[in-house]
Amino acid sequence: MNYDPIAEVRDAPVPDLQAAVVQLQAQVLRFQLAIDNISPGVAFVDAHERLILCSRRYAEVYRLDFDRLRPGMTLRELIELRVAAGTCPMTVDDYISYTRTITSKHEVRVWNITLDDGRVIKVHHQPTPDGGWVSTHEDITDFRDKRLLVEERVSLQSLIDMVPDNLWVKDAESRFVIANVATATRLGRSSPQELIGKSDLELCPQETAQKYLYDETRVLTTGCPMIDSEEYVLTPKGGKLWLATTKAPVRNTSGEIVGVIGVSRDITARRKAEALHECQADILEMIATGASPETVLDSLIFLVESQLPDVVGSMLLLDPDGVHLRHSAAPSLPYDLVRAIDGLSIGLLACSCGSAAYRRKPVTVVDIASDPLWADHRALAVTHGLRSCFSEPILSVKGDVLGVFAMYFSSPRKPTDTEKRLAHVATRLAGISIERERATPKTARVAA
Repeated sequence: MNYDPIAEVRDAPVPDLQAAVVQLQAQVLRFQLAIDNISPGVAFVDAHERLILCSRRYAEVYRLDFDRLRPGMTLRELIELRVAAGTCPMTVDDYISYTRTITSKHEVRVWNITLDDGRVIKVHHQPTPDGGWVSTHEDITDFRDKRLLVEERVSLQSLIDMVPDNLWVKDAESRFVIANVATATRLGRSSPQELIGKSDLELCPQETAQKYLYDETRVLTTGCPMIDSEEYVLTPKGGKLWLATTKAPVRNTSGEIVGVIGVSRDITARRKAEALHECQADILEMIATGASPETVLDSLIFLVESQLPDVVGSMLLLDPDGVHLRHSAAPSLPYDLVRAIDGLSIGLLACSCGSAAYRRKPVTVVDIASDPLWADHRALAVTHGLRSCFSEPILSVKGDVLGVFAMYFSSPRKPTDTEKRLAHVATRLAGISIERERATPKTARVAA
């Protein structure tokens, strides 16, 4: 049989073009469904700047009619639609020029554009091997606003943390909404975040918390602020503070009271300074009016202990024999220790007080439990929780020893500069009282 090429072509099976088209259409549909389920808008563009495919989200991002975004349309036509919709930040020519600058470098690029309506779109450009590109377009306006809000809050927190006074805001149930570091520190917490959502009933001693709650309820109820109210409060660790506090109502845009804002300042140092000056004046008046040294020295001890709550004070006077120290004033010192030290002989190793009187200068014992000066009395002192002592001699104008003032502490430590200054004030006033009493004739004292 002779070969007939024409017949071979004529009789060859005809490809099912319609089936192939249907298959391709199904693939395109699946691809379209896939990219339509991607959160950012997606656009595929070929090397000739013609649209291959884009997602519905792309049309939504740029306020376009999806049905008008036909495959094969040019980049210029696409950008013209965006310009008409008001969602292109440049002219058509400028945008195309910008796009060609990016595609010529064949590299991944990411940038943000701000539209006229205020929205921010994040564009991610990915080149493809054939010279085209794929780009995603994500509306990040909400993320930006949330970030700005977080940054604003962080900035606000940083700002109020710079304020040395306690600063806070509470809601209508007196629970913390905002607080600074100073407030957290005063309440024994490591950060302001530990206060948020809590009330003072959960943070403070009961008596103090009830006082705070009463004041805030009155502000919330009456709408009247509380201005610079001075109050003596207990801290969570058992300390005591004087605070000057201002509390004012917080109102919403409708004028309704929704919370309380407060500022409080630690005025303990000021109150102590005022009390010190007042007590010094009172003691000087006592001396001037002829009060006995015993009365004056008791007042001095009370003055020191009121200024230094962690200190126990004691006054010993030198006996006329010039050798022994006699108890004079020690209202808070344990009685058995008072009795043991009464009559102590002064000497180089005679406890803190006997040594200070012997040396005519202050003596510090950092740890009573181990210092050789306290060898004879350390067990008794430690039993009563006295672990360190600072003693300063009471001297006359001529430098003669009149007695010794002592401060005892509950932990092994040195006295602070403030404690030393107060001890010096006490010894000077004690010396004035003792010298005046000794210089006054007995007949004058009897007459007084």
